[in-house]
Amino acid sequence: EINLIRAFHREDLFAFLYTEITHDILRFKLNKEKLHVFISHVKKDGREIAKLFKDFIDSNIKLDNFFDETDIQSSESWKKALEDNVGDSLFLFIYSDNYAHTIWTQQEFIWAKQKRIPIVGVDVLGKENKRVFSYIGNIKMVKLLHEVKNIEHLCDNNFSFQSKYNMREIINALLKEALENYLFIYKTDKFKDDYQILSRPPELLDLCDIQKNILYPDPPLMYIEKKLLDNCIKEHKLLTPLMLKKSNIKSKKIAISISEPHNLTNLGYTIEHLNMLMIELARYLLIQNNTLLYGGDLGYKKEFNFTQLLAEIQASFNYAQSSKYRVINYAVKPFSKNINLALKNRYKTEIDFQELGTSCSFDDVDIITRNLSLMRERVTNEMDMKISVGGKIIGFAGFYPGILEEVYLAIKANKPTYLISAFGGITKKIINLIRGEEVEELTFEYQMINTEKLRIFVSKNPKYSDEIEKKYKEMYSELKENKSNCIFICDSGRIDDIISFVMGE
Repeated sequence: EINLIRAFHREDLFAFLYTEITHDILRFKLNKEKLHVFISHVKKDGREIAKLFKDFIDSNIKLDNFFDETDIQSSESWKKALEDNVGDSLFLFIYSDNYAHTIWTQQEFIWAKQKRIPIVGVDVLGKENKRVFSYIGNIKMVKLLHEVKNIEHLCDNNFSFQSKYNMREIINALLKEALENYLFIYKTDKFKDDYQILSRPPELLDLCDIQKNILYPDPPLMYIEKKLLDNCIKEHKLLTPLMLKKSNIKSKKIAISISEPHNLTNLGYTIEHLNMLMIELARYLLIQNNTLLYGGDLGYKKEFNFTQLLAEIQASFNYAQSSKYRVINYAVKPFSKNINLALKNRYKTEIDFQELGTSCSFDDVDIITRNLSLMRERVTNEMDMKISVGGKIIGFAGFYPGILEEVYLAIKANKPTYLISAFGGITKKIINLIRGEEVEELTFEYQMINTEKLRIFVSKNPKYSDEIEKKYKEMYSELKENKSNCIFICDSGRIDDIISFVMGE
């Protein structure tokens, strides 16, 4: 029976439900009544914390656990019992100062790695660890947090049940690791005859008995790490599922326009989702030896510096080791003033910074508009294809929404243009228009009402009204007719779906 009253009295209902649901999914997948957690620890400084986890699991979670010698039958072989229990478990190790300094904990950890079971470490390091065990990396580590409730705990070196720990969060991290592990194995089952399947990134330990190419989860290894492993396995390859896909997009110049729309949260996304899409798209496009073009002042903010991020991604995933510029940033005046000079100097070998347009102030909206149009025309001429996501419907610089003008120019130039609808914004409005809907947000009348800078400029300079309205009508008509057949639309918001779509799979 399910005690719902007991469940709903939990302090953190979401964390509790995550534990229960994830555990049940894993039980169903593995056909087990209960999952088994092996709690690996060293007695000297890890036993008390390991005991806390055992007691927490016994009292709160429907998991079996293996804790110490008391769980081994007197007639059993100590080594065989340990190895069998490791191989049939989720592996949770208490990473204390002395954890890796005993032969048994080293052996338990190596068994866990060799048997490729889910592993999570609990970081409880105190003073120092004189030597980090060589094979203890390449796994998820979670810090054990200790919330002091009473002042006397500040002077108490021992953990107390009266204090709140993040033990459930750590157990959930282990269950999540297990879920990702078995999901990857399930999704890649069709490749198992041709590839050795690893559910975490490969390391030197995995190469000891390698007989096939290795398939591991995305994202790919960075260049330095991949080069080191490649030198050890000259006859085999290290690949991820997305790297397996046959990409038609190689050695191209690709313009990227990704910006936050005003209604992003209404669609169930946050700016972090958009940032992650930027990162992953850039990563895979650069791996395929493409050159990325982007314009405006995108990414000069401290909270998310896309310029800096692109430079680091290029350096990390430049598999071809090309010395050519792989990132070109077009910045128009006066927005080019926002580029930090130190940033420019630091990444001058990775990013080709190109400043365009006539000098002006931020109040010269007409000159800014011309500068932006000049930049968009330049990018369109140089690019082989374009990717657009999100984009402002109002509150943009100049007279026209940036992505609207960019897509219009791309269609006129018959350049392949990939539009992602899931993140809304002006990109979604363009898609709606292409699909036959009437979209008022793309009209001069709507923008005159909702774009203050445009309205003020036209009221002061009425002679420009007809010219601006004419361009809006041209863009609207061109997009609605879409005669060039160079527009490709993706409705999925999943990053791997978007990457596959863009890569031409």
